Amino acid sequence: MSRFQPIPYFTLALLHLISGVANGVPEEVAEKEVVPASPLVRPVPPLEIPEDTLHGIGLSRLKFPREFDSPVALSSALPGPEGEQIVALQRGEFCAIKLDGSGEWRSFLDFRERMSGIVLFEEGVHGIALHPQFEKNRLFYLSYTQNEPRRTVISEMRATDGESPSALPETERILLEIPQPLADHWGGHITFGPDGQLYIALGDGGLRSDPYRLAQNPWVLHGKILRLDVNSRSGKLPYAIPADNPFANEQTVRPEIFALGFRNPWGLAFDTHTGHLWCADVGQDLWEEINIVKKGANYGWSDRDGPTDATFHPTPLIPGTATTDPVHAYTRQRGEGLCIVGGHTYRGEKMPALQGMYLFADWGYGTIWALQMDTVNERAVRRLTLYRRPEATKLNPTLITPDAHGEPILLSQDGALYRLEYTEDIATE
Repeated sequence: MSRFQPIPYFTLALLHLISGVANGVPEEVAEKEVVPASPLVRPVPPLEIPEDTLHGIGLSRLKFPREFDSPVALSSALPGPEGEQIVALQRGEFCAIKLDGSGEWRSFLDFRERMSGIVLFEEGVHGIALHPQFEKNRLFYLSYTQNEPRRTVISEMRATDGESPSALPETERILLEIPQPLADHWGGHITFGPDGQLYIALGDGGLRSDPYRLAQNPWVLHGKILRLDVNSRSGKLPYAIPADNPFANEQTVRPEIFALGFRNPWGLAFDTHTGHLWCADVGQDLWEEINIVKKGANYGWSDRDGPTDATFHPTPLIPGTATTDPVHAYTRQRGEGLCIVGGHTYRGEKMPALQGMYLFADWGYGTIWALQMDTVNERAVRRLTLYRRPEATKLNPTLITPDAHGEPILLSQDGALYRLEYTEDIATE
Protein backbone atom coordinates (compact mmCIF):
# COMPACT_ATOMS: atom_id res chain seq x y z
CA MET A 1 0.00 0.00 0.00
CA SER A 2 2.88 2.33 -0.71
CA ARG A 3 0.63 4.51 -2.88
CA PHE A 4 -0.94 5.95 0.28
CA GLN A 5 0.83 8.84 2.00
CA PRO A 6 -0.31 9.16 5.63
CA ILE A 7 -0.31 12.65 7.07
CA PRO A 8 2.19 13.46 9.84
CA TYR A 9 0.13 12.60 12.92
CA PHE A 10 -0.33 9.06 11.60
CA THR A 11 3.43 8.76 11.33
CA LEU A 12 3.85 10.14 14.85
CA ALA A 13 1.40 7.63 16.31
CA LEU A 14 3.12 4.76 14.56
CA LEU A 15 6.49 5.94 15.84
CA HIS A 16 5.07 5.94 19.37
CA LEU A 17 3.88 2.37 18.79
CA ILE A 18 7.22 1.21 17.44
CA SER A 19 9.05 2.92 20.29
CA GLY A 20 6.85 1.25 22.91
CA VAL A 21 7.35 -2.21 21.44
CA ALA A 22 11.08 -1.68 20.99
CA ASN A 23 11.40 -0.64 24.62
CA GLY A 24 9.80 -3.89 25.67
CA VAL A 25 6.57 -2.77 27.36
CA PRO A 26 6.03 -5.63 29.82
CA GLU A 27 2.91 -7.72 29.35
CA GLU A 28 2.20 -7.73 33.08
CA VAL A 29 1.39 -4.02 33.06
CA ALA A 30 -1.56 -4.58 30.74
CA GLU A 31 -4.58 -4.27 33.00
CA LYS A 32 -7.24 -6.89 33.43
CA GLU A 33 -10.69 -5.39 33.17
CA VAL A 34 -11.27 -5.23 36.91
CA VAL A 35 -9.79 -1.89 37.98
CA PRO A 36 -12.39 -0.19 40.20
CA ALA A 37 -13.27 3.40 39.51
CA SER A 38 -12.60 5.90 42.25
CA PRO A 39 -15.73 7.73 43.41
CA LEU A 40 -13.62 10.89 43.33
CA VAL A 41 -13.14 10.72 39.57
CA ARG A 42 -16.61 12.04 38.76
CA PRO A 43 -20.00 12.21 40.44
CA VAL A 44 -22.05 9.06 39.99
CA PRO A 45 -24.33 9.63 36.99
CA PRO A 46 -28.00 8.64 37.21
CA LEU A 47 -29.31 5.76 35.14
CA GLU A 48 -30.59 7.46 32.01
CA ILE A 49 -33.40 4.94 31.35
CA PRO A 50 -35.84 3.10 33.64
CA GLU A 51 -34.83 -0.34 34.90
CA ASP A 52 -37.16 -3.18 35.80
CA THR A 53 -36.87 -6.88 36.59
CA LEU A 54 -38.51 -9.37 34.28
CA HIS A 55 -39.33 -12.39 36.44
CA GLY A 56 -39.74 -15.94 35.26
CA ILE A 57 -36.59 -16.24 33.12
CA GLY A 58 -33.69 -18.44 34.11
CA LEU A 59 -30.71 -20.44 32.90
CA SER A 60 -30.81 -24.15 32.16
CA ARG A 61 -27.42 -25.81 31.80
CA LEU A 62 -27.05 -27.96 28.71
CA LYS A 63 -25.76 -31.39 29.67
CA PHE A 64 -22.67 -32.68 27.91
CA PRO A 65 -20.32 -35.46 29.00
CA ARG A 66 -17.48 -32.92 29.18
CA GLU A 67 -16.75 -29.28 29.88
CA PHE A 68 -15.90 -26.88 27.07
CA ASP A 69 -12.81 -24.95 28.12
CA SER A 70 -13.68 -21.23 27.86
CA PRO A 71 -16.16 -21.19 24.95
CA VAL A 72 -16.04 -17.89 23.06
CA ALA A 73 -18.16 -18.26 19.91
CA LEU A 74 -20.90 -20.38 18.38
CA SER A 75 -21.36 -20.73 14.63
CA SER A 76 -24.60 -20.76 12.73
CA ALA A 77 -26.07 -24.19 12.06
CA LEU A 78 -24.29 -26.67 9.82
CA PRO A 79 -26.38 -27.95 6.92
CA GLY A 80 -28.04 -31.32 7.26
CA PRO A 81 -30.52 -32.98 9.60
CA GLU A 82 -28.16 -33.19 12.60
CA GLY A 83 -28.76 -29.59 13.68
CA GLU A 84 -25.16 -29.11 14.77
CA GLN A 85 -23.44 -25.82 15.58
CA ILE A 86 -19.71 -25.33 16.12
CA VAL A 87 -18.57 -24.03 19.48
CA ALA A 88 -15.13 -22.39 19.45
CA LEU A 89 -13.02 -22.78 22.59
CA GLN A 90 -10.40 -20.19 23.46
CA ARG A 91 -7.53 -22.69 23.75
CA GLY A 92 -7.99 -24.19 20.31
CA GLU A 93 -10.75 -26.79 20.15
CA PHE A 94 -13.72 -26.49 17.82
CA CYS A 95 -16.56 -28.92 18.54
CA ALA A 96 -19.70 -29.65 16.54
CA ILE A 97 -22.44 -29.92 19.14
CA LYS A 98 -26.16 -30.56 19.32
CA LEU A 99 -28.19 -28.19 21.46
CA ASP A 100 -31.23 -30.47 21.63
CA GLY A 101 -30.41 -31.85 25.08
CA SER A 102 -28.87 -35.07 23.77
CA GLY A 103 -25.38 -33.99 24.83
CA GLU A 104 -23.90 -35.18 21.55
CA TRP A 105 -20.68 -33.61 20.37
CA ARG A 106 -17.74 -34.39 18.10
CA SER A 107 -14.48 -32.77 17.14
CA PHE A 108 -14.65 -30.39 14.17
CA LEU A 109 -11.12 -28.92 14.33
CA ASP A 110 -8.31 -29.34 16.84
CA PHE A 111 -6.05 -26.28 16.91
CA ARG A 112 -4.61 -26.92 20.37
CA GLU A 113 -1.11 -27.55 19.06
CA ARG A 114 -1.30 -24.30 17.12
CA MET A 115 -2.30 -22.58 20.36
CA SER A 116 0.53 -24.12 22.41
CA GLY A 117 2.06 -21.50 24.70
CA ILE A 118 -0.78 -19.04 24.17
CA VAL A 119 -2.10 -18.85 27.72
CA LEU A 120 -2.67 -15.19 28.63
CA PHE A 121 -6.14 -14.01 29.63
CA GLU A 122 -7.32 -12.69 26.24
CA GLU A 123 -5.12 -14.69 23.87
CA GLY A 124 -6.33 -17.61 21.79
CA VAL A 125 -9.32 -18.31 19.56
CA HIS A 126 -11.76 -15.43 19.21
CA GLY A 127 -14.25 -16.36 16.53
CA ILE A 128 -15.64 -18.64 13.84
CA ALA A 129 -18.07 -17.81 11.04
CA LEU A 130 -19.51 -20.05 8.34
CA HIS A 131 -19.60 -18.65 4.83
CA PRO A 132 -23.19 -17.78 3.80
CA GLN A 133 -22.81 -20.38 1.03
CA PHE A 134 -21.19 -22.98 3.30
CA GLU A 135 -23.55 -25.70 2.13
CA LYS A 136 -22.10 -25.34 -1.38
CA ASN A 137 -18.52 -24.16 -0.91
CA ARG A 138 -17.70 -25.57 2.59
CA LEU A 139 -15.76 -22.44 3.52
CA PHE A 140 -15.54 -21.04 7.04
CA TYR A 141 -13.45 -18.33 8.72
CA LEU A 142 -11.43 -18.17 11.91
CA SER A 143 -10.11 -15.41 14.16
CA TYR A 144 -7.28 -16.33 16.52
CA THR A 145 -3.97 -15.08 17.90
CA GLN A 146 -0.39 -16.17 17.46
CA ASN A 147 2.94 -15.22 19.04
CA GLU A 148 6.46 -14.62 17.74
CA PRO A 149 5.48 -12.20 16.44
CA ARG A 150 2.32 -11.45 18.41
CA ARG A 151 -0.52 -10.98 15.96
CA THR A 152 -4.20 -11.50 15.18
CA VAL A 153 -4.85 -13.95 12.34
CA ILE A 154 -7.96 -14.03 10.16
CA SER A 155 -8.04 -17.10 7.93
CA GLU A 156 -10.22 -19.14 5.61
CA MET A 157 -10.52 -22.93 5.69
CA ARG A 158 -12.54 -25.63 4.01
CA ALA A 159 -14.53 -28.47 5.52
CA THR A 160 -15.34 -31.90 4.18
CA ASP A 161 -18.54 -32.68 2.30
CA GLY A 162 -21.41 -34.65 3.75
CA GLU A 163 -23.86 -34.12 6.60
CA SER A 164 -21.20 -34.25 9.34
CA PRO A 165 -18.40 -32.07 7.97
CA SER A 166 -15.01 -31.68 9.62
CA ALA A 167 -12.35 -29.06 9.02
CA LEU A 168 -9.46 -29.61 6.61
CA PRO A 169 -6.56 -27.75 8.29
CA GLU A 170 -4.30 -28.16 5.26
CA THR A 171 -6.63 -25.88 3.27
CA GLU A 172 -6.10 -22.86 5.53
CA ARG A 173 -5.58 -19.59 3.67
CA ILE A 174 -4.44 -16.52 5.61
CA LEU A 175 -6.47 -13.41 4.78
CA LEU A 176 -5.11 -10.91 7.25
CA GLU A 177 -2.48 -10.69 9.98
CA ILE A 178 -2.52 -7.68 12.30
CA PRO A 179 0.57 -7.10 14.47
CA GLN A 180 -0.37 -6.62 18.13
CA PRO A 181 1.65 -4.40 20.48
CA LEU A 182 0.47 -6.21 23.63
CA ALA A 183 -1.49 -9.30 24.61
CA ASP A 184 -4.55 -7.32 25.61
CA HIS A 185 -7.69 -5.81 24.06
CA TRP A 186 -7.70 -8.13 21.09
CA GLY A 187 -11.41 -8.03 20.26
CA GLY A 188 -11.57 -10.59 17.47
CA HIS A 189 -15.19 -11.52 16.92
CA ILE A 190 -16.21 -12.12 13.30
CA THR A 191 -19.55 -12.47 11.54
CA PHE A 192 -21.05 -12.31 8.08
CA GLY A 193 -23.57 -9.61 7.33
CA PRO A 194 -26.77 -9.90 5.31
CA ASP A 195 -24.73 -8.31 2.50
CA GLY A 196 -22.45 -11.36 2.38
CA GLN A 197 -19.41 -9.42 3.61
CA LEU A 198 -17.17 -10.50 6.51
CA TYR A 199 -17.12 -8.12 9.50
CA ILE A 200 -14.19 -8.22 11.94
CA ALA A 201 -14.01 -6.46 15.32
CA LEU A 202 -10.54 -5.50 16.56
CA GLY A 203 -9.50 -3.97 19.89
CA ASP A 204 -7.10 -1.09 20.45
CA GLY A 205 -4.11 -3.34 21.19
CA GLY A 206 -3.83 -2.89 24.93
CA LEU A 207 -2.56 -0.90 27.86
CA ARG A 208 -4.65 1.61 29.72
CA SER A 209 -6.08 4.65 27.97
CA ASP A 210 -4.93 3.58 24.48
CA PRO A 211 -1.54 5.31 24.90
CA TYR A 212 -0.65 5.10 21.21
CA ARG A 213 -4.07 6.49 20.19
CA LEU A 214 -4.55 3.56 17.82
CA ALA A 215 -8.35 3.44 18.01
CA GLN A 216 -8.60 6.94 16.51
CA ASN A 217 -5.75 6.49 14.05
CA PRO A 218 -7.35 5.80 10.65
CA TRP A 219 -4.14 4.38 9.22
CA VAL A 220 -4.09 1.31 11.51
CA LEU A 221 -6.68 -1.42 11.97
CA HIS A 222 -6.69 -1.50 15.78
CA GLY A 223 -9.86 -0.30 17.49
CA LYS A 224 -11.89 -0.74 14.32
CA ILE A 225 -14.58 -2.85 12.72
CA LEU A 226 -13.46 -4.05 9.30
CA ARG A 227 -15.51 -5.16 6.32
CA LEU A 228 -14.00 -7.50 3.74
CA ASP A 229 -15.21 -9.19 0.57
CA VAL A 230 -13.82 -12.73 0.86
CA ASN A 231 -15.21 -13.79 -2.51
CA SER A 232 -13.01 -11.48 -4.61
CA ARG A 233 -9.52 -9.98 -4.67
CA SER A 234 -8.25 -6.39 -4.81
CA GLY A 235 -4.87 -6.40 -6.52
CA LYS A 236 -2.55 -8.75 -4.62
CA LEU A 237 -4.67 -8.72 -1.47
CA PRO A 238 -6.12 -12.12 -0.49
CA TYR A 239 -9.51 -10.41 -0.19
CA ALA A 240 -11.29 -7.50 -1.85
CA ILE A 241 -12.19 -4.07 -0.55
CA PRO A 242 -15.96 -3.67 -1.04
CA ALA A 243 -16.53 -0.71 -3.35
CA ASP A 244 -19.10 0.74 -0.94
CA ASN A 245 -16.83 0.64 2.13
CA PRO A 246 -16.97 4.14 3.65
CA PHE A 247 -13.26 4.84 3.14
CA ALA A 248 -12.64 2.76 0.02
CA ASN A 249 -11.50 5.82 -1.91
CA GLU A 250 -9.77 7.70 0.90
CA GLN A 251 -6.00 7.82 0.67
CA THR A 252 -5.57 8.72 4.34
CA VAL A 253 -7.73 5.91 5.79
CA ARG A 254 -7.30 2.16 5.57
CA PRO A 255 -9.99 1.04 3.11
CA GLU A 256 -10.87 -2.08 5.15
CA ILE A 257 -12.35 0.10 7.91
CA PHE A 258 -16.13 0.12 8.30
CA ALA A 259 -16.28 1.98 11.64
CA LEU A 260 -13.75 3.13 14.23
CA GLY A 261 -13.26 4.24 17.83
CA PHE A 262 -13.57 0.96 19.79
CA ARG A 263 -11.62 -0.20 22.83
CA ASN A 264 -12.24 -3.95 23.05
CA PRO A 265 -15.33 -4.85 20.99
CA TRP A 266 -16.73 -8.18 22.08
CA GLY A 267 -19.76 -9.58 20.32
CA LEU A 268 -20.84 -8.66 16.78
CA ALA A 269 -24.40 -9.55 15.80
CA PHE A 270 -26.76 -8.49 13.05
CA ASP A 271 -30.46 -8.14 13.80
CA THR A 272 -32.14 -10.50 11.33
CA HIS A 273 -35.16 -8.16 11.04
CA THR A 274 -33.66 -4.66 10.89
CA GLY A 275 -30.15 -5.42 9.64
CA HIS A 276 -28.64 -3.36 12.47
CA LEU A 277 -25.13 -4.34 13.48
CA TRP A 278 -24.82 -4.48 17.28
CA CYS A 279 -21.53 -4.40 19.13
CA ALA A 280 -20.69 -4.36 22.85
CA ASP A 281 -17.46 -2.56 23.74
CA VAL A 282 -15.60 -3.40 26.97
CA GLY A 283 -14.70 -0.29 28.96
CA GLN A 284 -11.81 0.75 31.19
CA ASP A 285 -12.68 2.18 34.62
CA LEU A 286 -16.06 3.81 34.16
CA TRP A 287 -18.24 2.73 31.27
CA GLU A 288 -19.38 -0.41 29.46
CA GLU A 289 -21.18 0.41 26.23
CA ILE A 290 -23.46 -0.91 23.50
CA ASN A 291 -23.40 0.48 19.97
CA ILE A 292 -25.46 0.17 16.84
CA VAL A 293 -22.63 0.31 14.33
CA LYS A 294 -23.17 2.51 11.29
CA LYS A 295 -21.09 2.78 8.15
CA GLY A 296 -18.24 5.25 8.59
CA ALA A 297 -19.17 6.23 12.15
CA ASN A 298 -16.66 6.95 14.90
CA TYR A 299 -17.59 5.66 18.39
CA GLY A 300 -15.17 7.84 20.26
CA TRP A 301 -12.60 5.72 22.09
CA SER A 302 -10.13 6.92 23.26
CA ASP A 303 -11.08 10.58 22.78
CA ARG A 304 -14.27 9.62 24.62
CA ASP A 305 -15.02 7.03 27.27
CA GLY A 306 -18.58 5.77 26.98
CA PRO A 307 -20.93 8.78 26.71
CA THR A 308 -18.38 11.23 28.20
CA ASP A 309 -15.14 12.92 27.24
CA ALA A 310 -12.06 10.96 28.29
CA THR A 311 -10.14 12.54 31.16
CA PHE A 312 -6.86 10.97 30.07
CA HIS A 313 -6.82 12.54 26.58
CA PRO A 314 -7.69 16.22 27.01
CA THR A 315 -7.65 16.90 23.27
CA PRO A 316 -8.83 14.68 20.41
CA LEU A 317 -6.24 13.02 18.21
CA ILE A 318 -7.80 14.62 15.14
CA PRO A 319 -9.40 18.03 15.84
CA GLY A 320 -13.03 18.37 14.82
CA THR A 321 -13.75 14.63 14.81
CA ALA A 322 -17.47 13.88 15.05
CA THR A 323 -18.31 10.91 17.27
CA THR A 324 -21.37 8.78 17.92
CA ASP A 325 -22.51 8.02 21.45
CA PRO A 326 -23.48 4.48 22.49
CA VAL A 327 -27.17 3.59 22.52
CA HIS A 328 -26.68 2.43 26.11
CA ALA A 329 -23.90 2.45 28.70
CA TYR A 330 -23.68 1.22 32.26
CA THR A 331 -21.06 2.16 34.80
CA ARG A 332 -18.93 0.62 37.53
CA GLN A 333 -19.64 3.71 39.61
CA ARG A 334 -23.17 2.44 40.17
CA GLY A 335 -21.90 -1.10 40.80
CA GLU A 336 -23.68 -2.49 37.76
CA GLY A 337 -20.83 -4.55 36.34
CA LEU A 338 -17.27 -4.43 35.14
CA CYS A 339 -16.97 -6.13 31.74
CA ILE A 340 -19.75 -6.17 29.16
CA VAL A 341 -20.46 -9.25 27.06
CA GLY A 342 -22.18 -8.87 23.71
CA GLY A 343 -25.33 -10.61 22.65
CA HIS A 344 -28.00 -10.35 19.97
CA THR A 345 -31.48 -9.05 19.27
CA TYR A 346 -34.02 -11.66 20.28
CA ARG A 347 -36.06 -12.91 17.32
CA GLY A 348 -37.11 -16.32 18.60
CA GLU A 349 -40.62 -17.57 19.32
CA LYS A 350 -40.49 -19.09 22.81
CA MET A 351 -40.14 -15.84 24.81
CA PRO A 352 -42.43 -13.22 23.25
CA ALA A 353 -41.83 -10.85 26.16
CA LEU A 354 -38.30 -10.33 24.82
CA GLN A 355 -39.20 -9.89 21.17
CA GLY A 356 -37.02 -7.23 19.52
CA MET A 357 -34.90 -6.62 22.64
CA TYR A 358 -31.11 -6.72 22.67
CA LEU A 359 -29.74 -9.30 25.11
CA PHE A 360 -26.39 -8.73 26.81
CA ALA A 361 -24.53 -9.66 30.01
CA ASP A 362 -21.66 -8.77 32.31
CA TRP A 363 -18.72 -11.17 32.55
CA GLY A 364 -17.71 -10.15 36.07
CA TYR A 365 -21.11 -10.00 37.77
CA GLY A 366 -22.92 -12.70 35.79
CA THR A 367 -25.94 -10.43 35.23
CA ILE A 368 -28.08 -10.75 32.11
CA TRP A 369 -30.17 -7.88 30.74
CA ALA A 370 -32.50 -7.07 27.86
CA LEU A 371 -32.50 -3.62 26.29
CA GLN A 372 -35.81 -2.32 24.99
CA MET A 373 -35.43 0.07 22.08
CA ASP A 374 -37.32 2.88 20.42
CA THR A 375 -36.71 1.48 16.95
CA VAL A 376 -37.75 4.64 15.12
CA ASN A 377 -35.26 6.87 16.94
CA GLU A 378 -32.75 4.08 17.63
CA ARG A 379 -32.45 4.80 21.32
CA ALA A 380 -32.80 2.70 24.45
CA VAL A 381 -35.94 3.30 26.50
CA ARG A 382 -35.83 0.61 29.22
CA ARG A 383 -33.47 -1.98 30.66
CA LEU A 384 -34.80 -5.27 32.02
CA THR A 385 -32.83 -7.47 34.41
CA LEU A 386 -33.39 -11.08 33.39
CA TYR A 387 -30.98 -12.94 35.64
CA ARG A 388 -28.55 -12.30 38.48
CA ARG A 389 -25.90 -14.85 39.34
CA PRO A 390 -26.50 -16.45 42.75
CA GLU A 391 -23.68 -16.10 45.24
CA ALA A 392 -21.01 -18.83 45.33
CA THR A 393 -21.88 -20.07 41.83
CA LYS A 394 -19.75 -20.14 38.71
CA LEU A 395 -20.99 -18.07 35.83
CA ASN A 396 -18.82 -15.77 33.76
CA PRO A 397 -20.66 -15.15 30.49
CA THR A 398 -18.52 -14.84 27.39
CA LEU A 399 -21.29 -14.48 24.79
CA ILE A 400 -25.05 -14.65 24.30
CA THR A 401 -25.80 -16.00 20.85
CA PRO A 402 -28.79 -17.61 19.11
CA ASP A 403 -29.28 -21.27 18.29
CA ALA A 404 -30.64 -22.31 14.90
CA HIS A 405 -34.14 -21.25 15.98
CA GLY A 406 -33.18 -17.86 17.37
CA GLU A 407 -33.34 -18.94 21.01
CA PRO A 408 -30.51 -17.60 23.20
CA ILE A 409 -27.56 -19.73 24.25
CA LEU A 410 -25.19 -18.37 26.89
CA LEU A 411 -21.53 -19.40 26.81
CA SER A 412 -19.67 -19.26 30.12
CA GLN A 413 -15.95 -19.21 30.79
CA ASP A 414 -16.30 -21.96 33.40
CA GLY A 415 -16.90 -24.47 30.58
CA ALA A 416 -20.69 -24.61 30.46
CA LEU A 417 -23.37 -23.73 27.93
CA TYR A 418 -26.81 -22.58 29.07
CA ARG A 419 -30.21 -21.90 27.60
CA LEU A 420 -31.93 -18.68 28.57
CA GLU A 421 -35.58 -19.65 28.83
CA TYR A 422 -38.85 -19.22 30.67
CA THR A 423 -39.08 -20.88 34.03
CA GLU A 424 -42.75 -20.00 34.57
CA ASP A 425 -45.61 -18.22 32.81
CA ILE A 426 -45.03 -14.48 32.67
CA ALA A 427 -46.86 -11.55 31.16
CA THR A 428 -46.02 -10.87 27.54
CA GLU A 429 -46.75 -7.16 27.50
